[in-house]
Amino acid sequence: MQRHLGPWVWVMGLGVASLGQAQGVRGLGMGGLVLPGPEAADRNPAYAAYPSRFGKMGGALPLGLLRYLPVFSDTSPFTYYTDPQAFATGFDVLAFYDQFAHLDTFLLNPARSPEEVVFRIRADRLEVTDGQGNPLDLSFGFGATGPEPTLLLPELFGIPLWSGKEAYLRLGYLYGIESVRVAPSPELAQALSGGGLEACRQDPSPCVLSATVRAAQGLALTLGWAAALPGQLYVGVRGQGFYGFGYAELSAKARPLFNENGSPMGVDLWAEGTFISQNRGYGLRGDVGVVWDLGPATLGLGVQNLLGLVVWEGTNYFVIDQNGPSGGFPFRRSGGPFAPVFFLNGAYRFEDLGLLVGADASFGSVAPSAHLGVEYALGSTSLRAGVGYEGGLRFGLGVGLELEGLGLDLALTRHEAPLVGGGVYGLALAMRF
Repeated sequence: MQRHLGPWVWVMGLGVASLGQAQGVRGLGMGGLVLPGPEAADRNPAYAAYPSRFGKMGGALPLGLLRYLPVFSDTSPFTYYTDPQAFATGFDVLAFYDQFAHLDTFLLNPARSPEEVVFRIRADRLEVTDGQGNPLDLSFGFGATGPEPTLLLPELFGIPLWSGKEAYLRLGYLYGIESVRVAPSPELAQALSGGGLEACRQDPSPCVLSATVRAAQGLALTLGWAAALPGQLYVGVRGQGFYGFGYAELSAKARPLFNENGSPMGVDLWAEGTFISQNRGYGLRGDVGVVWDLGPATLGLGVQNLLGLVVWEGTNYFVIDQNGPSGGFPFRRSGGPFAPVFFLNGAYRFEDLGLLVGADASFGSVAPSAHLGVEYALGSTSLRAGVGYEGGLRFGLGVGLELEGLGLDLALTRHEAPLVGGGVYGLALAMRF
């Protein structure tokens, strides 16, 4: 038997991304690389005292917002008001998410939802495919890997309150996605790979497909210290107190149902959602970092959330299962005290060749990612290329131009389309005065 599901059911947990997650166009042209320098201070507090020796990354223009003009019916919800028929036939939820998750890039071919998603239960195996029988990517995610909330949110903006020679105090607004996960349970993964249905024939079945997103917002007071030590060594520590006033957690799950004889008889679908908006979140976090300046080379190690605590309290807004909708249950989520995220990056400049090589990696309590990029200076022009992994393969090609009083950065990017797989290409642009 088979069960057809609207594509939005599978991406309902994907949510939206924040502008604070955007990378510099120079880094996008190098495969998403984060070079050593002050721009990396959010991941390694020691960079707050480190000079920008490898040049600035440069912010990106939010070209992705252009795709929310009504002329782009596949990604713009505003088409609903200008041309309801084009919206009804052309709007694509997965394309909307893919573009919103990359607002620093104008996507040339955003991910397209399959016309139908089929959860097919055969006698000896499970299949999850699109309408044409193509398998879907059921292991997609970024951000925190655990079930607990974190304070690893991007800072959209910060207001300096005090700054000394080596210390600083800042008030910032944090907003963004903590994690996005689409993943099968181990039993389901085994069944999908042809391992049989024996493990699934239980009540309830452990073969579960889950999609979850967690997002939050709030104000943070950050106190930091960073300084240069003898031997070209830089160190930094940072403490952050968080006052949250918005939290959302959405999840959707599906699992097969079997009768008493072990024969498949249907699919059980249910969803949960929690929204908190009454000042019920708080937390503390501590970060440390060190940077070694080795002349033409630099190596940095930052540890975010070395020690931390975060608590959200409120009411479970809704639950939907085979018994229908319900909600209003007390809700509490807490995380800590030890869920570190390690960020390692470095770069080496070959002065005689005009070549810069850099690499970075993140791991720990977040989905692992890594990037490798190069930049070649040719007069006032810089040529860039790089590869990376962020839940899938990505690469970048870029060029930088230094004109009279103006710098331009242009990048062509590629990332893996969520759920359906395949490459998505985009263009990014930055201007420096």
